[in-house]
Amino acid sequence: MAKSKAHKAADKALAAAKEAVADAQQAVKKLDKQTRKEADALARELEHAAKDAKKAAQRAKDTAQRAKDRTPAGASGSGSGTGPGTGIPTFRDLRDRAKARGIQGYSRMNKAQLLHALGEG
Repeated sequence: MAKSKAHKAADKALAAAKEAVADAQQAVKKLDKQTRKEADALARELEHAAKDAKKAAQRAKDTAQRAKDRTPAGASGSGSGTGPGTGIPTFRDLRDRAKARGIQGYSRMNKAQLLHALGEG
């Protein structure tokens, strides 16, 4: 017995639907793979940022400890000739001022270079 036109059309539609479902499943697999890659990349960025934050916190802690341990100039009796009592700014003061003025390369300069860059030497 021959199939009617309606049965043929239904079979054809069913085949097309099966193909569409297979295409959709493949697209979802690709999307999931891409999403996983993006999530992995974000996780790596987060891990890197966490390491940077940890380093920054440790540097801040170390700086605070050094500031706490530092004795006032003149009280140490070192005779270095620098500091607030002598009128000659300290290296740290010069670096802070250079940073505030936006002088490039200040972090690599020594005290004499900082004084010159700031127009004080």
